Amino acid sequence: MKTIAIICDCDNTLMPDLPSLLLKDNGMEPQLFWDDIDVMVKDGWDPPIAWMTKLIKLIQDGKIKQNTNEKLAEFSASVETYPGASTFIDEINSKLAGQTDVSVEGYVVSSGIESMMKGSKIANSFTDIFGGRLYEENGIISGIKSSITFTEKTKFIFAINKGITSQIREKPYDVNDFIPFEERRIPFENMIYMGDGPSDIPCFSMIEKLGGTSIAIDSKDEWSKKWEYELRERKMESFKADYTQNSELMKKLESIIQNSIYSG
Repeated sequence: MKTIAIICDCDNTLMPDLPSLLLKDNGMEPQLFWDDIDVMVKDGWDPPIAWMTKLIKLIQDGKIKQNTNEKLAEFSASVETYPGASTFIDEINSKLAGQTDVSVEGYVVSSGIESMMKGSKIANSFTDIFGGRLYEENGIISGIKSSITFTEKTKFIFAINKGITSQIREKPYDVNDFIPFEERRIPFENMIYMGDGPSDIPCFSMIEKLGGTSIAIDSKDEWSKKWEYELRERKMESFKADYTQNSELMKKLESIIQNSIYSG
């Protein structure tokens, strides 16, 4: 059985930005929050650590009522995904069933909060979801357990490649173990990576260099000039975040999968 991995960012790729929606739900203006994060980043903070640290402070100050991982997951369960995002993996596999010896697995690798993504409507369709994790003390979120920086996303892609996703959280150093390319579970050429912005560029670069395919997702009203420049330089197409049958994005995905099937 040949396995193809579709690896996705989450926020603004599969659904609207979850932290921003959480802030709105608690009566705050997301742009003011992200403006503060920009200041922290200029002061040397890593972006995911910066915004999670500030979010935790708001939780501890009682300004965000979803103060446990369970409550964050419950909040995310109410968030609507982009059209078809919660079902497209299953629909692709339904089309492939009985026709080929190929199956598709979906993975999320994101700098977002893992408990929020796992509580969302996409959770049941994806084989695994990797994100930043928060720990609790005395019944309230108190700190960062782990974060996924922009370049660290590639670590999880290697874990998917090597077939060690079930152990990567508890045994992170296993990703460095040598496994011959021909023995790896999902070759890079059988990978499709989808993301919406500059934070996905390290993954785009690695996947493309190793024979896979990258797809840029356009979910915003206005992209930054830097992002538009990167797309032009990389000669990448961008697709609206529409995962419904016969959308341009789904046609692209199905074309890539068919090419992979017939290329052996």
